[in-house]
Parts: sequence; C-alpha cells; structure tokens
Amino acid sequence: MKSLCNRSFSAAILLGVMLSGCKEGPARGPVRGHVTLGDQPVRGATIAFENLTLGVTLTAVLNDDGTYEVKTYKGDGLPAGEYTVTVTPGRMLQSADEIPLAGKNPEKAIPKNPSPIPVRYSSPSTSGLTADVKAGSNPPFDFRLER
Repeated sequence: MKSLCNRSFSAAILLGVMLSGCKEGPARGPVRGHVTLGDQPVRGATIAFENLTLGVTLTAVLNDDGTYEVKTYKGDGLPAGEYTVTVTPGRMLQSADEIPLAGKNPEKAIPKNPSPIPVRYSSPSTSGLTADVKAGSNPPFDFRLER
C-alpha cells in the first residue's frame, strides 16, 4: 500500500512539473519602428535589442525604408524590459542567401559599401539608444541617428 501511495505522490509531482512547463513564457510586447540618419531612412543595416539581465538579444534587418520588426520564432516580439539598442552596418544572411565562400560565386557576395552610420551606434556602451518594451502593445520604437 505504501508503494502505491508513493507512486501516486510521484505521479502528482510529475504532473505538476509538466503542467508548470506549459507556460507561455515571459510577457512580451511587439517591437517595430523606423530608423533614420538625419532625415533619410537607414538601409542595409541591422538593429539589435539587448537585455543582459534577461539574457535576451534579438536582431532585425532594416528594410529599404528604414523600418524593422523584431520577431522570435513565435513572431511575438520581446520579453518586457529595458533594452540597449545598437544599429550596425550590414545585414544578416536571409534564408534564401547563399553563404559566401572565398572564390565561389563572387557575383553573389554581399557588397561591402562604406556605411554612413557613425561607429558609436554599433556598441551598446556608446549608442545611447534604449527601448522600454512593455507587455501587450507598444508605440513604434523610432530612432533618429545623428552624424
């Protein structure tokens, strides 16, 4: 009888652990916006949101009009919190891009253009850009970079 009680207790604990693992995770909020340098949209760049306390860093490629949207595999934005933001020249490879290899398909290589983005925006310690992401809805996170 004692063995049956132990099994029932163990099964109840296991069920509780399994159900507690079904949470959706931390509360999230959508993150989208527009990046300009002066009055011109920034293109050919990547924006990154970093929160070291939460252990979260996510990036998004800026579109040709300077807009972006940060998504996870669930497409649901970022966990709520204060983020340091950086903008770096270049973009991440997209799923349809071929990884550039030395000497192979040089015409498909991503061109290296000199960037007008000041270097200070590439580092979390010097960018001066932040975003306070709230759970639920957020206004656009627009960033106007200065030379």
